[in-house]
Amino acid sequence: MGRRQLFQRLAALAGAAAVPARNAAAAATKNIYRAIGVSPVINARGTFTIITGSQSLPQVKAAMEAASRDYVHMDELMVGVSQKLAEVTGAEWGIVTNGCCAAIAHTTAACIVGSNPERMQRLPDLTGLKNEVIIPTYSRNVYDHAVRMVGAKIVEVDDPARLDEAFNQKTAMVYMRASPLRFPVRSCQGMTPRTLTFMRR
Repeated sequence: MGRRQLFQRLAALAGAAAVPARNAAAAATKNIYRAIGVSPVINARGTFTIITGSQSLPQVKAAMEAASRDYVHMDELMVGVSQKLAEVTGAEWGIVTNGCCAAIAHTTAACIVGSNPERMQRLPDLTGLKNEVIIPTYSRNVYDHAVRMVGAKIVEVDDPARLDEAFNQKTAMVYMRASPLRFPVRSCQGMTPRTLTFMRR
């Protein structure tokens, strides 16, 4: 068999194998969840992680597809994405996570160890580090475990008047859901210099 015939036969075999693969891909795309025994649901709640978050916009899908074509260094990618998020949102920095739980865990870890790589490697061993997270009673929810999984201790406060006394040398973070009717705290208003000092450390 000559080289030309060999290449022709290999090309034919590749083409024949590609047909079933294309058909399978088309079938999976059409009904990708049912193909693995999962039933799609009608989302009447909004953006909730438990029901797979939210539908992506067409431009987001296009960006994801474009990003899948190259390899990059993850540290450099995180810096670039964080800077872009800061620019878009007006925040100092940003991070992309896989939902509420991951976001809370990352935030807790950042408040405890900052940008110190050695401290990061120690998690969840918080010996000698700030390890308390203050949470108003109304803010307790099913994602509390995202705070605890980092090794932090939750300090629950049931009265705005007791917020100040909850702060101490071990306070790493205050975790508060927005609800001015239940816990009327406005930024740092009403907090004493002692409290603000602990927050800056």
